[in-house]
Amino acid sequence: MRKFVLFVLIVIGIIYWATDFVKTGKLQKFIDDNSGENWAPTAQFYLGNIYQTASKYEKAEFCFNHLVEKYPKSKYKVDSLYLIGIIYEDTKRFGQARDMYKKILEEYPDYPDIYRVKTKYEMLLNY
Repeated sequence: MRKFVLFVLIVIGIIYWATDFVKTGKLQKFIDDNSGENWAPTAQFYLGNIYQTASKYEKAEFCFNHLVEKYPKSKYKVDSLYLIGIIYEDTKRFGQARDMYKKILEEYPDYPDIYRVKTKYEMLLNY
């Protein structure tokens, strides 16, 4: 039972530390300081996902835009553009969302989720 309690306390400590690392911006600084590393675009993408899941749209949008600008050849670039479009929708910026989806349709026709992008674009044509 003692080992279990110790394990739970350690897990809680790790979660607290990780949450603090993200909330204070230390993770973004760490990614920026190590931007030449292979893992940096992946970390940037998943940081954006964390913020988007937490409905921190401004921070998520920053992360995805930062990825697109800083890592233009990243495998996460198109996914980031798509998620920016979703953020635009979630924040009621429908015209910007439509334009983002149009950009993906024109520039990345082989995108694996192109059907979903096309559907979203067509739904927003009236905005």
